[in-house]
Amino acid sequence: MLIRFFEYDTQIALDEGEINGNVLTVTLPNSAVLFLRHNSSTPDTLKVRMVTPGGTIEYDIPVMKSQQYTLEEIFQKKLLLLIPFYIFSHETQFSEYEKNKTKLRLLQEEYEIIKSKLEEFLNRGIISEYTRCTIMDMSNKVLEHIAIKYNSVREGVSAVMGGKVLEYEAKTIKREGIREGIRQGLEQGLEQGLEQGLEQGIIGTVSILRNLGVPAQTILVKIQEQYHLSPEAAQAYL
Repeated sequence: MLIRFFEYDTQIALDEGEINGNVLTVTLPNSAVLFLRHNSSTPDTLKVRMVTPGGTIEYDIPVMKSQQYTLEEIFQKKLLLLIPFYIFSHETQFSEYEKNKTKLRLLQEEYEIIKSKLEEFLNRGIISEYTRCTIMDMSNKVLEHIAIKYNSVREGVSAVMGGKVLEYEAKTIKREGIREGIRQGLEQGLEQGLEQGLEQGIIGTVSILRNLGVPAQTILVKIQEQYHLSPEAAQAYL
């Protein structure tokens, strides 16, 4: 991992480096690493030490441990990227949740808090519908993989977060595509911008449906209905 960090950091530094006369100045980025699982031996920082002809240089790479963050901290600090991985903090208790409905209900209540807070952030304009929907969808995808052997856990959390957000995502992307088109229209001409926005929405919808493994024929029908396209026009986006 440290080798990869050094490779990425130095490549970024070289790409953004500046030459002034006979001096090359490179700036290493502020990197960090997120551990989804950790134990007592997991360090708080990683260190890179470079021995150069001019002396030894070293710097730390901070380590984030997702399981150490409470829901309150996640929303307070707006670390929303951690929400899809929040289920990792319950991983060791899956077998208990599977057998004990009372404990499973407590887990569901935590996800009801997540859903409610996301709604609050949406209403306050902190996140968009697309961001909210993406977080929920990613949470379900992580859940499907990490709890593959625990049906009650998967179904219980999915029931709260919403197992089917596919249609909602498509509508959200359509609306945001049109919204972007309107913005472009103010700069480049309203009619042209709306057409571009609608096209971006269709392309985004097709991309999401493909990533979710939806058959091509189903995608064809869905974008025909969603965007009122003819079969020929819809086929051009596949």
